[in-house]
Amino acid sequence: QEFKYTTGGGDQGWGITYNPSEQEFIVSDGSKFLYFWDRDTLAEKRTVAVTRFDGSSQNQLNELEFMDGLVCCNIWHSDDIICVNPVTGKSVREYDMSSLWPADQRGGRENVLNGIALGKDHVLLTGKLWDRMYKVVFPDWTTLF
Repeated sequence: QEFKYTTGGGDQGWGITYNPSEQEFIVSDGSKFLYFWDRDTLAEKRTVAVTRFDGSSQNQLNELEFMDGLVCCNIWHSDDIICVNPVTGKSVREYDMSSLWPADQRGGRENVLNGIALGKDHVLLTGKLWDRMYKVVFPDWTTLF
């Protein structure tokens, strides 16, 4: 079966995650927006624009993971992961993951952080064209597990 959709970012699908409490998919397209789709109909319910701690708009939202009520997004061509409130779009957690594997050791420019997965008691991070995966915990996020 084929599914067609329209977003503001050239109709590209960059990331998708699921919020079970709201029964909705959350989708990114590389823009500053997160799109919320009904689980059963795939109809768009709403969008939110994402902003950083400092209030600046954040585009290039890429890989997504729904964690502890927040939408965590990796920022394309960046080692940042930001976790945003799904109602307001405001960042409430920001992490610089550049120390995992320094960019100057990865090879090409496209070898970027690009994968977030939630495990039972940890988070797995990896990247595009990476030959490794990192098991991480966030000591400041005591409610995550």
